[in-house]
Amino acid sequence: MLLLTVLACGLGTFLLRALPFWWGLRRSSAGSPRIGRWSSAIGPAAIAALLAASLASLLGGAGGTGRALPVAVALGAVILIQRLRAGVAAPTLLGTAVYALMLWMGDGV
Repeated sequence: MLLLTVLACGLGTFLLRALPFWWGLRRSSAGSPRIGRWSSAIGPAAIAALLAASLASLLGGAGGTGRALPVAVALGAVILIQRLRAGVAAPTLLGTAVYALMLWMGDGV
C-alpha cells in the first residue's frame, strides 16, 4: 500500500507541474526561445532534486548505509532509461518508482 501511495503522489506531483506547462506551450504558437531553454532544464533539475532528496538521508545519518543501495539502483535506472528513451518523464517516474520499491523491499515486506 505504501508503494502505491508513493507512486500516486509522484504521479500527481508530476502532473500538477507538467500539465500547466504543456498547456502553455500549446497555446503559444510562436514558441518563445525562453520557454524552450527553460523546458530543457526542467528534466535534469527534477532528477537532480530527487537525487539530492535521497542522498540527504545518507548524509544526515538517518537512513544509514541501508539507503545507499536503493539510491544507487534508482540512479542506475534513471541513467539506463534516459539512454533507452529520450525525454525526462519516464526516467524521473521510473527512477522514483525503483527507489520506492527498493525501500519497500528493504523494510522486510
